Amino acid sequence: MIKQALSLYIHIPFCKRKCKYCDFLSFGGCSIAEQKEYIDALCKEIGAYSLISENYEIVTIFIGGGTPSYIPAEYIGRVLKKVRETFTVSEDAEITIEGNPDSLTSDKLKGYMEYGINRLSIGLQSANNDMLIMLGRVHNYDQFVAAYSRAREVGFSNINIDIMSGLPSESMESYVKTLGRVVEMQPEHISAYSLIVEEGTPLAEDEELLSKLPSEEIDRRQYSRTKLLLGQAGYERYEISNYAKKGYECRHNLRYWTGGEYLGVGLGASSYMIIKDSSFGSYVNLQDDIDEAKELLDYDISLNDEDLHVRFKGVDNIDEYIGRFSRFGSGWTDLSSAKELIGNCYTDIMILKDKDRMEEFMFLGLRCIKGISISTFEEKFGKNIYEVYGSIIEKYTEWGYLIIDEDRIYLSDKGIDVSNTIMAEFLL
Repeated sequence: MIKQALSLYIHIPFCKRKCKYCDFLSFGGCSIAEQKEYIDALCKEIGAYSLISENYEIVTIFIGGGTPSYIPAEYIGRVLKKVRETFTVSEDAEITIEGNPDSLTSDKLKGYMEYGINRLSIGLQSANNDMLIMLGRVHNYDQFVAAYSRAREVGFSNINIDIMSGLPSESMESYVKTLGRVVEMQPEHISAYSLIVEEGTPLAEDEELLSKLPSEEIDRRQYSRTKLLLGQAGYERYEISNYAKKGYECRHNLRYWTGGEYLGVGLGASSYMIIKDSSFGSYVNLQDDIDEAKELLDYDISLNDEDLHVRFKGVDNIDEYIGRFSRFGSGWTDLSSAKELIGNCYTDIMILKDKDRMEEFMFLGLRCIKGISISTFEEKFGKNIYEVYGSIIEKYTEWGYLIIDEDRIYLSDKGIDVSNTIMAEFLL
């Protein structure tokens, strides 16, 4: 049997302390006992997928957070052991873990290598210590350098560094210095994001810092300088905010942007899977009870489709999450189908209509510098792309924001500057 490629996201919601700008689902200062209880539930959630795991091969794993490096390394080992007990994991799978410099000890890094983790993503954000303090980061630049050096010493040969532009009061000179120092380290991958003020974060309520945010023009200048300097240093921009040496693009994120299936486990994690009769048993065999199907899936569908593109999400409350999964025994013998698993333990369950899938194909695909394939659109949806989006494509092509090159449509440099506005127009 040919197995379907599947990416796995594992959410670790614990941090030493939350940063001022962070709106991720995470918590600071939790005890080891609380962490263990969560890991126990997480392993049971992963084990539940033995119901369908024979149909899939894991091709990428991303352990994110929160700060996964904050918890004991053996907890990470337990989780990955459970993944391998449940699923077939590809021999060349890309397995990434996120970490902060202050918690990436030599022992933890060695443990990660032993567990088969082969890609490390380190959150630097800035080489300017004043900026780090302002952001509420728990490390300084020297700690980052030391952590990076330790990672190289234990054998990591695929490292990403996160940096951030658009910081309050930061000069172009300071930002360029960060770029220069990162390039000197020669990581394989650099993620360069612009600071976003998210509602409900401490940053959003700090009037003094908000008053010091750079103008849109300055933010764009920093973005342009990022592209120039990283390009000169041999990093290819393959997505709006991501740069890599040749062959080191993040395979996990590319799966998101190009429509690959992914399973998210852990608190609040999102999933997108293409469900077939053969893999989900009675989950789609609901012709005798259409009302039940409508209620479960929140979508008026005949259920005659060969494939159902389903999105679902884990609960956001950690006590509820642990309660839902810890009550089940080993092997989840009290569940007979994935219908029960998803219906009982997840939220925001929906089947994507063709229009939903076309929208995602466009606005996720256009994040990539290579853009989208015209022929692939027609293969997926049975429609010519110009029948659906002709007027939008024509408008932005005439204005120079979109470029059509044979089979591909992608954003120009000036189109990237206003990408959010353009992508919004692809919502049907």
